[in-house]
Amino acid sequence: MKGNKIIFLFLAFLLPICIFLFLKFFGKNEFAVEPLYGTIAPDVQEGCAPVSIPYYVPDSVTSALSFGNDSLVLVIFGKPDKEGATQLMRIDEEFPEDKIQQKIITDADPHFSSWKKCIFFLKEPFDVILVDRKGIIRGQYVSNDREEMDRLLTEIAIILKKY
Repeated sequence: MKGNKIIFLFLAFLLPICIFLFLKFFGKNEFAVEPLYGTIAPDVQEGCAPVSIPYYVPDSVTSALSFGNDSLVLVIFGKPDKEGATQLMRIDEEFPEDKIQQKIITDADPHFSSWKKCIFFLKEPFDVILVDRKGIIRGQYVSNDREEMDRLLTEIAIILKKY
């Protein structure tokens, strides 16, 4: 009877260890930030050209904004208020060695409204877009909302594989 208890106790300790080792060696635990318009078409507003799926930011826009070879670009529509500027500074502080460009498009820019509604498909209250080097939109955010900026920081970390 005492021998059976020892065997059951040994198996009770051995089973979780075996499960852990199996998952460690054969499991894949990885997060990914899916493209925003990879499988579902965006709501194209009146006056905009139809888009194809998966959606890529047109080369004319990426060259006009001079994206370069940086891995990620934040496109900010309008001048951020004080809280928004503070939240956007957190990105530079969090990822100092990674070049994450921030491109601000102000109301004075002639492309402001057409790019906002027809290229980046922004609706209120969103004013920040995350675009990768391939021109794929990864997310839309609100610059003066701390929770949205926390989500942006998390998604940047996932994309850069820093988690």
